[in-house]
Amino acid sequence: MINNVKSIDPTLIVGGGPAGASCAWKLASAGIPCILIDRAEFPRDKVCGGALSARAADILITSGILSTSELEELTLKEQRTLSLWDREELLRTYISQDSPVRIISRRQFDSVLLEKASAAGAFIITGDTVVSIDSSSVTTSSGEQISFASLVGADGCNSIVRELVSDRRSRGTGLGLEYFIPLTELNEVPDGLQIHFGHIPYGYIWVFPDGEKVNIGAGAVGSPASPSDITEALNGFLETRGISCAEYKLKGAPIPSLSLNRNLGRGNIYLAGDAAGLVDQVSGEGIGHAVESGFLVADCIIGGGDRGTFLNRKDCCINIVRQSMFYRHLLFSPLAHGTAMMGLRDNEEFARGYWNIISGRESYNEMFRRLLT
Repeated sequence: MINNVKSIDPTLIVGGGPAGASCAWKLASAGIPCILIDRAEFPRDKVCGGALSARAADILITSGILSTSELEELTLKEQRTLSLWDREELLRTYISQDSPVRIISRRQFDSVLLEKASAAGAFIITGDTVVSIDSSSVTTSSGEQISFASLVGADGCNSIVRELVSDRRSRGTGLGLEYFIPLTELNEVPDGLQIHFGHIPYGYIWVFPDGEKVNIGAGAVGSPASPSDITEALNGFLETRGISCAEYKLKGAPIPSLSLNRNLGRGNIYLAGDAAGLVDQVSGEGIGHAVESGFLVADCIIGGGDRGTFLNRKDCCINIVRQSMFYRHLLFSPLAHGTAMMGLRDNEEFARGYWNIISGRESYNEMFRRLLT
């Protein structure tokens, strides 16, 4: 079946999330034969706060993978209000006059991007898993052997492809957990987005309403907290608000932690999204970085393997994540946490800078340069 799809060995993309689907769409749109394989059947759920930054929205629209109207249809709620908390103390409520943060359903969003890749000409295989890889082909759980000219690992935090360019998989020391709670079950409906610091070392609890329900979750990256510590913190947060955790399903997933692959792979092996460690270490942004890195990898392949031209831009997702790995300590470390919380409470420009980071309107370097001048 596979051999009928190609006359030359294609690019093989492992993983059908935003990184893999974006890469496949751009390659297929450029006439590059590609096959995408994912172990899941779509639509499928994905642990994620579902926050799509304004920067990510711009990338999706300007690339052409989604039209403005299509993105509007995928948007459950637009948010411009952000409440910042340090444990039980409300530090500040910030209202942005600029572009909103969109709340999306990953189940719908990922499926639409995969459909876009298929419509562009990518060959999609779902419900099959890559179990082994050699220098020029992979073998799947169904027994299929697929040869490739280039291989793209978009298969998440515990990427099997990453092992080809690293002596270990991404350190999955980060963890994300989430509950979906109907708004009717809450004593008080949240006004906008909420970020609650102080419950988890090097992490936070989020409250993201989407119109009918609220996603309440916890995430920590490079944290000394154990999975049970993070679970206990999240459950305690809910219980103090009169929400019984036993009534709802807790979902969790690893988050790549402090193991960024700056070259997005090596040779004809590429990495994108979580497989490359492209998750912001402060805001938790992952969707936009996944999409952008998928496009970057496609550009490299279309350009004959030229990484330098496409990966060295100062404003690309790689450099944003690199900056977050430094600035995370200014927000989360025990020595700096108190000062950071006072800054968010007392300094309007600092709060605006934090919003700009979440919405993707400023890099960390840009924000701190602005605050210091």
